[in-house]
Amino acid sequence: MNSRRFDTDVYARRLAAATTAAADAGLAGLVITPGYDLRYLIGSRAQTFERLTALVMPPAGQPTLVLPRLELAALRESAAAELRLSVADWVDGEDPYRLVAAALGGAPAATGPVGVSESMPALHLLPLAEVLGGWPVLATGVLRGLRMIKDASEIDALTKAGAAIDRVHARVPHFLAPGRTEVDVAADIADAIVA
Repeated sequence: MNSRRFDTDVYARRLAAATTAAADAGLAGLVITPGYDLRYLIGSRAQTFERLTALVMPPAGQPTLVLPRLELAALRESAAAELRLSVADWVDGEDPYRLVAAALGGAPAATGPVGVSESMPALHLLPLAEVLGGWPVLATGVLRGLRMIKDASEIDALTKAGAAIDRVHARVPHFLAPGRTEVDVAADIADAIVA
């Protein structure tokens, strides 16, 4: 496990809960691009630019990560390998949106709308809508509800973060001294937070 993320079983539970919540909401699957939703679901801190990276979650079956081949190394930081997620990598000249449609099971527009993360850029949303044969909907309502309920590992992490900040706040009076600038004090606080 990477120290910047939770144990793999936390992500497995989140994926299962998201799949169930999407089905309960009448969605034909989820397509999650980099951002806080992807971090929540698999612990990935991947970033997206002009090349599509997405976690594709069909209503049943194994989720698939669709990403550029040159981004495969970035998966090591996430729980993707331990979750045994399918990976559909692509190179320039290939159509990643068709890979998304295939991972969703073909033509999901016939079974309902596909939910997408609100962080999906329009440069991905528009070609995805064309391939899917219909406009996706925001998955915000489905995912926000899951993120709002904290499990024991999240509560533990929040407790530790709160205690760490309390320790920093206790040190602030020691950082304040005549002749020190706000920049100096801010640097000391920033260093203490990450220490």
